[in-house]
Amino acid sequence: MEPSDRWILGWALGGTVVAVAATLLLAIIGLARRIVRQAGEVEDALDGARENTTALFELSAVNLTIDQATRTLRAMREGR
Repeated sequence: MEPSDRWILGWALGGTVVAVAATLLLAIIGLARRIVRQAGEVEDALDGARENTTALFELSAVNLTIDQATRTLRAMREGR
């Protein structure tokens, strides 16, 4: 193998390595963008779920108020 052939082989191998590295880098960037988009969708879904379930956290206060009203009405009915 002549020295000029070795140079050509070296350049070809180097170019191949660079092409593979660039392809992997582009794939990683694409996956990262997809993950960021999906994370935004998950965040939006969680915000919606929180908005839809906020009333559930008031349920214990409503139950307490109903219980107090029931006790008061029962006491009034019994003449206490």
